[in-house]
Amino acid sequence: MIRLSKSADYGLMAMRHLALLPQGCCCSARELAQGHKIPPALMAKLMQRLARRGLVSATHGIKGGYRIARPAQTISLREVIEAIEGPLAMTDCHDPRGERCDQDGTCTVKQPLLEIQARIAALLAATSVRDLGGTPNRPVRIAMPARVRA
Repeated sequence: MIRLSKSADYGLMAMRHLALLPQGCCCSARELAQGHKIPPALMAKLMQRLARRGLVSATHGIKGGYRIARPAQTISLREVIEAIEGPLAMTDCHDPRGERCDQDGTCTVKQPLLEIQARIAALLAATSVRDLGGTPNRPVRIAMPARVRA
């Protein structure tokens, strides 16, 4: 099953939330966690990962918190997911951090799966945080293209 981790899902929720804040406003990791019913320690860790990648910026102090670092339309879902999870990989043999697979020379599905992975990566790269939404508490449907080119 291809599935986003809870951490990636939470990171996308946080980015969408920050993208919908009025210009110049920020939100603490604790507020994000409470608003989305996410463990506060996990949200703090996710926000640090997003900040390290330059997707959010942090302001310290009593009125501090996080804000989106760039316009939402310039931040792709792929960037957010990779900031939290690392490089996209459908299988272990496609993970650049992984070891060489024992079936590497005989695998008959590696190349087709690599092409599918490239299509998924292209779709995530072509979808921005802005595409995720209009209002804070309403889900959004993203129009899927008929075919995504890798």
